[in-house]
Amino acid sequence: MKARRRRPRVASRPRRRHLFDCWPQVRKRLRAAKRVALFLDFDGTLVPMRSRPEGVRLDSTTRRLLQRLARHPHLTVVVISGRQRRDLLQRIRVEGLQYLGLYGLERGGRVPTADPAYMVLRRARRSLAVRMASLPDIWIEDKRLSFAVQYRGAAGATRQQARCILRETLKPLESVLRVQPSKKVWEVLLREAPGKGAAVADILKGLPPGTLPIYVGDDTTDESAFAVLPKGVTVRVGTLLHSKAHYRLRSPTEVLNFLERLEGNIL
Repeated sequence: MKARRRRPRVASRPRRRHLFDCWPQVRKRLRAAKRVALFLDFDGTLVPMRSRPEGVRLDSTTRRLLQRLARHPHLTVVVISGRQRRDLLQRIRVEGLQYLGLYGLERGGRVPTADPAYMVLRRARRSLAVRMASLPDIWIEDKRLSFAVQYRGAAGATRQQARCILRETLKPLESVLRVQPSKKVWEVLLREAPGKGAAVADILKGLPPGTLPIYVGDDTTDESAFAVLPKGVTVRVGTLLHSKAHYRLRSPTEVLNFLERLEGNIL
C-alpha cells in the first residue's frame, strides 16, 4: 500500500496585532523616545470614508485633540494625504500641523506646473474626461498636480471598461505618468512624484536623532510609508489582514482613542 504524500506546509503570513493589545510595549517606547513624529493619513484614518470626497467632515473632538497634540513640545504632527494640501488646510483647520498633499508632492512650496510633464498630465486628463463621459458613476477629480479617476459606486462591468480606457490612454505616456491605485480610485501622477514613503523619509531626516516615528494609515498608498519605517510604530486601519504595518486598528473611532492614549503617554 502506497504511503500517502504529505502536502508541504505553506507558511502563513502573520496577522497584525491589534495596537491596544500591545499597548504596554508601545507605551514603553513612547516614554523612552526623545521626540515623536506622528504621521496621519486623512480619509479612512482621521475621518470615515465617504462616497464623495467633499462629503467628509472632521468632528470637533478630533480637531481639539489635534490642536493639543500640535502644541506639544516633543511632538511633530504631519497629515499626509492624497487630497490637495489646500483642501486639507480647509477641512482640518489646526495650526502647528504639517500638511502634505498629493501623497507628499505638495508641502507648501511652489511646484513648477509649467513643466512639460504637467502638460502631458493635463492632456491625459482631458482625453480621459471625454472617453469616460458616458460611463455611469465614473468621474474625474482634477487636483491640478494630479487627477483621480473615481469609481466608487460603479458596477463591475463599468469599472472594467474604465480600467481598459485608462490603460489604453496612459500606455503611450508611461515614461511620464504612473497610476497609484487607492480605495475606489485610480490616482494619476507624474512618475517622478515621490509617494508617501519618500516624503516621510525626507521629513525624518530633518528631525533629531532618537525621534520615534509613528505612522497611521488605511490605504495601499500608505504601504510605502510602512516599508520605510521598520523600526517605527506603524498602524494599518481597517479590516485588511496583510500589510507591512506592525499593528492594526479597526476604524477612525479607534484612531481617535489611540490619539487620546498617545497624548497621555508622551513626554
